[in-house]
Amino acid sequence: MVVAILLAVAALVLAIVSLVSQPAAGSASTESANPQASTAANRALCQAIAPLMKENDDRSNAFLAAGEPGSPERDTALPKFVSDTQDWVRRTQKVLDAQANPPRFITRSLQRYIDDMQLFVASVRPGPGTQYDEAAWTDSIVAYGGPLSTCQALGIQW
Repeated sequence: MVVAILLAVAALVLAIVSLVSQPAAGSASTESANPQASTAANRALCQAIAPLMKENDDRSNAFLAAGEPGSPERDTALPKFVSDTQDWVRRTQKVLDAQANPPRFITRSLQRYIDDMQLFVASVRPGPGTQYDEAAWTDSIVAYGGPLSTCQALGIQW
C-alpha cells in the first residue's frame, strides 16, 4: 500500500511540475511587470535554496528507506528526522525571508513546502502512519513542485 501511495505521489509531482511551468493566475501581474527582475530574483533564490533542498531530499529519502511506517527501524529514525527537519525549516525560512520580495510563485510555493514539512513533523508519531500523516506528506510533495520546476527551468538542480 505504501509503495502504491509513493508511486501515486510521484506521478502527481510530475503532473504538477508540467502544470506549473505555465504562469499562475495570481502571479502574472507581479512577475510579468518586470520579468527580468523576477528571473534574477528567482535565480538568486534557487541558488540559495539548492543546497538546502538537496539536504532535505537526502534526509527524507533516508527516512523513507529506514522501513515501513510503524517498523522498529522507522520509529528509531523518527526523532532524528523530526529534529533535523525542524532545523532545516528554521534555516530555509531565513533564506526565504531574505529573498521573498517581490512576492512571486516560487516564494509562495516554497513557503507552502516549508510549512508543510513543519506541519508533518509536528504531528508524525512512532507507530503506523495515519491518514493525516499521508495527507500532510502528499501535500508537501505537491508544494515542492513549485520551487523544483522554477529552479529547473533556470537550470538549477539539486
